Amino acid sequence: MALVQLYTRYNRVWIPDEEHVWKSAEILRDFHDGDDRLQLLLEDGTEYTVDSSPTKLPPLRNPDILVGENDLTALSYLHEPAVLHNLRVRFLEFRIIYTYCGIILVALNPYQQLSIYGDAIIHAYSGQNLGDMDPHIFAVAEEAYKQMARNQRNQSIIISGESGAGKTVSARYAMRYFAVVSKSGSKTQVEDKVLASNPITEAIGNAKTTRNDNSSRFGKFTEISFDSRYRIIGANMRTYLLEKSRVVFQAYNERNYHIFYQMCACADLPQFRALQLMSAVEFHYTGMGGDIFIEGVDDRKSMEETQRTFSLLGLNEDFQSDVFKVLAAILHMGNVEIKSFGDDRSSISPSDTHLLIVCDLLGVRADKLVQWLCNRRLVLVAEKVVKPLHKDRAVNSRDALAKRIYAYLFDCIINRINRALQVPGKQHAFIGVLDIYGFETFDINSFEQFCINYANEKLQQQFNLHVFKLEQEEYMKEDIPWTLIDFYDNQPAIDLIEAKMGILDLLNEECLFPQGTDQSWLQKLYNYLGSKPLFERPKMSNETFVVQHFADKVEYHCKGFLEKNRDALYEELVEVMRDSQFPFLAKFFQEEEQKALNIRGIKVNAARPGVKPANKQLRTSVGDKFCSSLSLLMATLNATTPHYVRCIKPNDEKLPFEYDSRRVVQQLRACGVLETIRISAQSYPSRWTYSEFYNRYNVLMTNQEAGCNDKMQTCKNVLQRLIQDTNQYKFGRTKIFLRAGQVAFLEKLRLDQLRTACITIQKHVRGWSQRKKYLRMRNAAITLQQYIRGKKTIRKAVSAANLKQAWAAVLIQRYWRGFRIWKVYETKLTTLQSEIDRVIIEKQNMEKTFQASSKELKEKYDKAKLNLLEEKEIQKRLSKIAEFNLDIQKQDHEKELRSLKEEIRRLKEERVSLQMKLDEDDRVETDLRDQVIQLTKHVKVIPELRRDLSNLQNQKNTVDRKMKQQSEEARASLNKISKLLAGSIVEEDVLLRLTANASEKTYEAEDLLAVFDCLEKATRTLESHRKEQKAIYETQVEGFKMRVDYLQNENNSLQSMFTEKSSIDENIRQEVCRLSSENSVIPELKGQISELQRQTKDYEALIEKQNKDLAENAEEIKSILQKKIEEESSKRRHFEEQAEVLEEDNKDLQGKIKDLQEDSDHLSRQLQMERDAKIRLRLEVTELSSDNKEFEEQLDQKDRLIKRLENQMISFETTHKDNKTSSSGSPKGYLGMLECKKEDQSKLIQNLILDLKPNGVAVNMIPVLPAYILFMCVRHADYMNDEEKLMSLMNAIISNVKRFTMTHQNDLVSLSFWLCNMYQLLNCLKQYSGDEEFCKQSSPRQVNNCLQNFDLSDHQQVVSDLAICIYHQLITTMENALGTAIVPAMLEHESLQGIFSTKPPGFRNHSNKNNETEMCTVFFIIERLSRFYAIMTHHSMDANLIKQVVKQLLFYIGATTVNHLLLSKNMCSCSRGMQIRCNISYLEEWLQEKELLSSIDTLKPLTQAAWLLQVSKTTDDDAKAIVEKCTELNTVQIVKILNSYTPIDGYEKRVASSFVRKVQSLRQYHDGSAQLMMDVRYRFPVTFPFYVSSQALELLKVPNSLHLEFLNMI
Repeated sequence: MALVQLYTRYNRVWIPDEEHVWKSAEILRDFHDGDDRLQLLLEDGTEYTVDSSPTKLPPLRNPDILVGENDLTALSYLHEPAVLHNLRVRFLEFRIIYTYCGIILVALNPYQQLSIYGDAIIHAYSGQNLGDMDPHIFAVAEEAYKQMARNQRNQSIIISGESGAGKTVSARYAMRYFAVVSKSGSKTQVEDKVLASNPITEAIGNAKTTRNDNSSRFGKFTEISFDSRYRIIGANMRTYLLEKSRVVFQAYNERNYHIFYQMCACADLPQFRALQLMSAVEFHYTGMGGDIFIEGVDDRKSMEETQRTFSLLGLNEDFQSDVFKVLAAILHMGNVEIKSFGDDRSSISPSDTHLLIVCDLLGVRADKLVQWLCNRRLVLVAEKVVKPLHKDRAVNSRDALAKRIYAYLFDCIINRINRALQVPGKQHAFIGVLDIYGFETFDINSFEQFCINYANEKLQQQFNLHVFKLEQEEYMKEDIPWTLIDFYDNQPAIDLIEAKMGILDLLNEECLFPQGTDQSWLQKLYNYLGSKPLFERPKMSNETFVVQHFADKVEYHCKGFLEKNRDALYEELVEVMRDSQFPFLAKFFQEEEQKALNIRGIKVNAARPGVKPANKQLRTSVGDKFCSSLSLLMATLNATTPHYVRCIKPNDEKLPFEYDSRRVVQQLRACGVLETIRISAQSYPSRWTYSEFYNRYNVLMTNQEAGCNDKMQTCKNVLQRLIQDTNQYKFGRTKIFLRAGQVAFLEKLRLDQLRTACITIQKHVRGWSQRKKYLRMRNAAITLQQYIRGKKTIRKAVSAANLKQAWAAVLIQRYWRGFRIWKVYETKLTTLQSEIDRVIIEKQNMEKTFQASSKELKEKYDKAKLNLLEEKEIQKRLSKIAEFNLDIQKQDHEKELRSLKEEIRRLKEERVSLQMKLDEDDRVETDLRDQVIQLTKHVKVIPELRRDLSNLQNQKNTVDRKMKQQSEEARASLNKISKLLAGSIVEEDVLLRLTANASEKTYEAEDLLAVFDCLEKATRTLESHRKEQKAIYETQVEGFKMRVDYLQNENNSLQSMFTEKSSIDENIRQEVCRLSSENSVIPELKGQISELQRQTKDYEALIEKQNKDLAENAEEIKSILQKKIEEESSKRRHFEEQAEVLEEDNKDLQGKIKDLQEDSDHLSRQLQMERDAKIRLRLEVTELSSDNKEFEEQLDQKDRLIKRLENQMISFETTHKDNKTSSSGSPKGYLGMLECKKEDQSKLIQNLILDLKPNGVAVNMIPVLPAYILFMCVRHADYMNDEEKLMSLMNAIISNVKRFTMTHQNDLVSLSFWLCNMYQLLNCLKQYSGDEEFCKQSSPRQVNNCLQNFDLSDHQQVVSDLAICIYHQLITTMENALGTAIVPAMLEHESLQGIFSTKPPGFRNHSNKNNETEMCTVFFIIERLSRFYAIMTHHSMDANLIKQVVKQLLFYIGATTVNHLLLSKNMCSCSRGMQIRCNISYLEEWLQEKELLSSIDTLKPLTQAAWLLQVSKTTDDDAKAIVEKCTELNTVQIVKILNSYTPIDGYEKRVASSFVRKVQSLRQYHDGSAQLMMDVRYRFPVTFPFYVSSQALELLKVPNSLHLEFLNMI
């Protein structure tokens, strides 16, 4: 369809306007081809004519339904006025500052604090897809964070805009988002440090300008590092182009950097008194701007924040003191007075106060500083000349020194911050946040604006390439042919600046010449670049040049370009600073070798070889540095996935929510937003999925198209039929691509179709209404005609005779009808009376029968009860007798067994000791043999030692030459001897242990030790011999001879010991003979043991026989009880049959009563007696019903009797089983305690807590069995009065349950299981505490089992706290299981079919949604809740606790849905409210089914929000109804929903701002929170109500599957 066809009557267009840039007008008549005029009607009512051809028509205005879109590219008509109007409506009417424009986030500065940046907002955007919620800086940050984790690629967020547009604040919020969502939990607090760097950088790099009170005067790229788990591990900052000139000059109504004013505000503090600061007005560098204050800013408090963040970053007080000294010196330097002296000379008074302070703070010599501030040194060929400086040159020199010092200080602080932000850990990925100046143009533009605009040219080029890359990827993914789009390429502008012989190249060349001036450089520009199309020479000025940038033409003044590019400082002043006694300052001016840039393989080459400068200070100009850093920045950005944020100033006066269209459109053109719109408009900006297109435009389908099952093919057929030009759309694999204006055309066709359908409906309804009215009037007329005609006929036919005859006939008819009715009544009455009599007789008979049967049953029951009691008493007596006998036998057996065991143990010990003695004798004999062998070796070794000594004596003369070799041989020989001696000593020690004489043993051991000590001394002496002289060596040889003699003596003594060994052997042989005789007694002991074992078997057989007798008795009792139960069951069936007969009679009587009621209604007007009969019948029926209920109650009593008998049977069976299992004669009177020894506590904890499976067979029988077992162990410790055991057991239980739940914190079953067990343990501690409050409902046995010795009230609190922790972890786990499904299920799922609740225009999603979340419905939520409920009920969780869990989960569901609704403008529609209410009704049904409907109150905020979307919002009564109904929503939330209300069809209207103000005025006195978001992390207080457990601890049995055999039942 041609765009010209849309210029029809009633459509609206945009026309240019000087004040508002564009204004709206309505078309008065259709525009056709060939027309040259377009008739318009302005909004003020005046007519306006536009001279237009079809190619120059004014841009069309979007329908009102499309105004206020979240994404500008979703508009049907994409052009400048549409963008401007959409931003204006969102900013002024909706109070929304963020808007998407394709991949750009447009942010308008509200100049007001908004409550949209809290932690609740951050958590709401966390995990969401871009486009699912309202535009926000957090959404862009989340998208960057998500893509970093998903694509394993570094990200960057590029934030640009004019000064005062909010760049710094946006960057701060982006970094805050990363710090919150990626909390590492480490002790380094790296996230806090990253955020803390902002106040410092703002203090030293931000200043007040005419456009912004907190303007960043430098560019900053913050690189936030993440580890492999995507948690922040550090950050790094890079800065660009600090505005150093601001240190020494500020324009009117501007300020210097904030840090100077913060210091002056704190001048009276002790730490600043030594700096001798004054008021900021008194300093030249801070007072030249005029106003030194900023409204709403306290510099003193800001200084406290700056110092606090210094400390947080680890920058100690010494460093802070050095920084403040340098800053104070800069302030005083500006006040140093330089006077003129002569024509070309200048001077500074040596007594200048500020000069002395500067020298004192900086540690420099005053005479040197004065000398080189007022003079400079010229180096000639043969000499050096000192040249005085003019006052102006001296002032410039002073200012240059101040700027240089501040620049060094700025870099130093940034470097220290970077070091503080680095923590140990490997960087896995990073997200860079670029806070950089936007395109600038002022009345006077200098070197700073030139560099800023150059940087923006590079960024714009990168942005264009990225946009086209995304477009190409989208087209390729959808299999659509890619066609090139015409766009503005700014490469020529970049070449003009940075290419060879470009502006920067010529500027650097001119700076190399000492006599170069700004004028000479400008003349070169005119000569070399005058022919360039993007370079212009102004006709009216010789000091400026014009560059055509991508955004606009900018005229630059050449004055100051060379000086700022050189950034020169005289070498003499550098020498003065380098010789400073202040190390912090001297380090700044240390000459460093220039390092080549080698970062990520980037090398910046000059455009052409430059002339080598004479002054080393000019080797690198500011322009070169900026180009290098900019190239590095672009390389970094190109290696990342960029995300763009464009900050816009809505007005220059900084007024909150004021919109200046001219300023906004100027910035939109400069930041590339309109270029993005233009590129989108040239391609296919509107993109719909096939399902969205089908649902939206199914009204345009024919019956044949609607009947097709293939939705994709249906959409293609419809679009091809409606739009003939195939170039206006393309079909992709999953989407339909439409050109600009086609959605508006389809919407027009849809509205026309709906309008036609509405007209047809209205036509038929009006026709039906008129026809109904006509028929009613016609019938009335006919009736009137009948009456009139009848009256006329009567008047003609009426006479006296006719009247008498008619009256007589009527009278006869009356009496005849009465007679007939009386006959019928008599017949019916007789029948009814007979039936009543029969029923009464039957009732009396049944009563007699029932009384007789009930009496008989009662007698039988009493008799059976007496028999059972007698049998039970007999059984008890028999069991007591059997137990008594068994106890006696057991005691006897135990005594005999103990004596036998003691005897066996003693014999075994004697046997073991004898065996050990034999082994010891064998070992001693073996050792003695070894000793003999060793001694023999020693005898052989001694002659060898003598030969060695003689050899050493003979070699004494040659010791100097062979010193090293001989010492090694001696060392080896000594090692050998030491080993042999050590072995012999060990063997001798073994021999000495066998010696009977103690004194002799002591003497010989000492001798051996002395020998060993002497040998060690000899070894050490020999080791040191290599370092001493030959005389010392000779002394060692003599000593060695003495040791050998000593060893010979010892050998003789050992030989004597050997002779004693033979006597010891003889003794050993005698001992062996004695042991052999004793071993003959062992067979007799074995015979006695076998006899004892036989007797034990006899006793066991006797016990088994007694158990069989008891089992037979139990079987007989069981058979008797079974017969009685069968008799009772037969009687019960008899009574049930009688009850069924009575019910049938009752039904027959009710049927007859209905017949009688019909007859009585027919005769009620004539016979009063029939009414009395009817009342009597009702009374009789009531009595019969009551009798029937009594029968039912008696049947219920019989059922309870049968169940009680069954329970008695079960108890008898359990008693029988207990008797059978306790075959060893264990006692039956259990006290409900378990004995756990101290050494078994670890096994108890391991088996019952750490290794227990919650789904095991044992715990499925009694889910809280572990709690009972643990408490029974605690009871035994209390019973034994063992405090240490009790405390260790309780501490072990609590600590290990806590550890188990922490390790299984995502296991829902385990958490639910241990919550129930801790709850039961808490109840047991209370129930058995002995407190009267908890023992009221306990049984006497339970009261007797209370704790006796210790008060565990403190442990009750600890267990309660542990249960609360498990409860909260359980809630958190359930919330995590529901979290991702809540919004798709409750908000996006359309339960009501046929109600289309999505927004009309094609929305351009930025991220693909997760398929799993798209499939989530409200039934998925219900299924999860049912699973949670089943787990809790399976573990026998208390009903009140289940209600608390469900209440908390419903609150989480409601709060999450409400928060998402508040942040999703596209979801705020009437049909969406209907869908939400339908989803809530499904939850209500589930709650009613589970008897948990009382928890529905927590969904009230969501219910009221859904109601608010559906209710009418126009009149004052509507406002009052909203205020009265929406009690759970605060005013901020109500206003947000009203402002976000979005019609999805043209028949709906937006909420008027006056209505919103009316609601606000009505709600102004309502108390409540002013927070926009609901706190999804809020937890209702949990309570654990006490209940009495009927479980008898003495009847509990520990299953074998728990492996707790070491526990003893007490």
